[in-house]
Amino acid sequence: MKLFRMFSREWGLYFVLMVLFSHCASTTSKRTLKERTIGLYVQGAELHRKGNYIQARYLLNQAIDFNSEFAEAYYGLGLTFLETKDFNEAIDSFGKAEKFKPITEKPDYDNADIKFKLGIAYIGLEDFEKATSSLNEAVELRKDFADAHFNLGVIEKKNANNEEAYKHFRNAIEADSVMGNAHLALGILYKGDGDFEQSQEQFEKAIEINKENKQAYNELGKLFREQKQFEKATKFLRRATQIDEKYVEAYLNLGIVYVDMNVYEKALKNFIKTTELDPTLPEGYMNLAQVNYLLADTTGALENYQKVLKLDQKRKLVNFQIGQILDQQGKSFEAIEAYRQEIENNPEHPSSHFNLAVLLQQSKQINEAVEEFRKFVTLVSESDERAVKVKKILAQLEKLN
Repeated sequence: MKLFRMFSREWGLYFVLMVLFSHCASTTSKRTLKERTIGLYVQGAELHRKGNYIQARYLLNQAIDFNSEFAEAYYGLGLTFLETKDFNEAIDSFGKAEKFKPITEKPDYDNADIKFKLGIAYIGLEDFEKATSSLNEAVELRKDFADAHFNLGVIEKKNANNEEAYKHFRNAIEADSVMGNAHLALGILYKGDGDFEQSQEQFEKAIEINKENKQAYNELGKLFREQKQFEKATKFLRRATQIDEKYVEAYLNLGIVYVDMNVYEKALKNFIKTTELDPTLPEGYMNLAQVNYLLADTTGALENYQKVLKLDQKRKLVNFQIGQILDQQGKSFEAIEAYRQEIENNPEHPSSHFNLAVLLQQSKQINEAVEEFRKFVTLVSESDERAVKVKKILAQLEKLN
C-alpha cells in the first residue's frame, strides 16, 4: 500500500508537469518563426547598446541560425565586432548585411551606413585604400554624411594630402555644424600650415560647441606656445587638466611651456605627474631627465634617461645626453660607450661623432679619433665653425699617424 501511494504521487506530479509543458508549448507556438527570430535580434541589439558585446553576439548568431539571410542581424554582429576590434570579422558581417535584403519594416541602417562601417573597419586594419573607397561610396549614397567626410579627412591628412583633408573637414562641418572633432581637426590643419588666426578660430568654435572639450584647450595651449605667448598657453593647458585630471598630454605640454619660461620647478612637477599617469610614455621621462639636468641633478637625469631606454632602446639622443653627463663626471670610458651606442642608433648625428672623436683623441686612440672626425666633417656644412677646426685637427693627427 505504501509503495502504491508513492507511485500515485509520482504520476500525479508527472501529469501536472505535462499540463504545464503543454500550456508553455501552446503559448510558444503562437509566435511565428519570424517573430522569434526578430525577437532574438532585438534582444541582441539591446545588449549591444548596453555594451554586452559577447552576449549580444550569441543572440544575434542564434537569430542567424534561424534565418541565414537575416541582414539586420549581420549588421548588428558587425557592430559588435567593431567594438571589440575584430575588424576582419566585422568586414565579413557587414558584407553579408549588404548582400541580403532587410526583413524588418524599418531597419535602423541603410547602405550608406554599411559602407561607412566597412570604412571604419578598414581603417582599423590600416588598409586606407579600401577605407577611402568605402567611405567615398558612403558619401555618394548620402551627401551630407558628416562622419564619413570626417574620416576621409583624417585619412587624407595622414597621407599628407592637406587640400583634400581641408575639403572633407569643411564638408563634415557643413553637414553637421556642431561636430566639434571636425572643427578641432581643421584647426590643427590650419596650425600646421601656419595660419594661426584660422586655427584659433576653429579651436574656439570647438569650445563653443562643448565647454568641456579638453582637446581644444590643449590645442589652444600648443598654438599659443608656438607663438611664444606662454602665459596664454599655460592658461589653456591648465584648463585642460582641470577638465580631465588624468589628461597626460596636457600635463606634458604644460611642463614643456614651463621649460620655455625657465620655471623649472613647475616643469618638474608636471613631468612627474605625466610619468605617474602614464609610466609607459618615454616622452615623460625624457623631459623629466632634461629638467633634472637643468636643475643640476645629474643623478636624477641619468636615472630617467635609463628609464627612457627601457621603454625605447633605440630612442635617438638619449645615449648622447647620457654621454655628455658621464663626460662631465669624468667617466670617459662610459661616455665613449654611450656615444658609440648613440651612433649605432643615430649614425647621422654629427655631435655624437665629434664628442666621441674628442674623447678617443684624449685617450690616445688616434686611428679611431681620426675616423670619427672624418665622419663628423661629412655630416656638417663647410661653413660650420667646428668643421674648420676639425679639419685642422685632422691635418695634425694625420701627420702624427
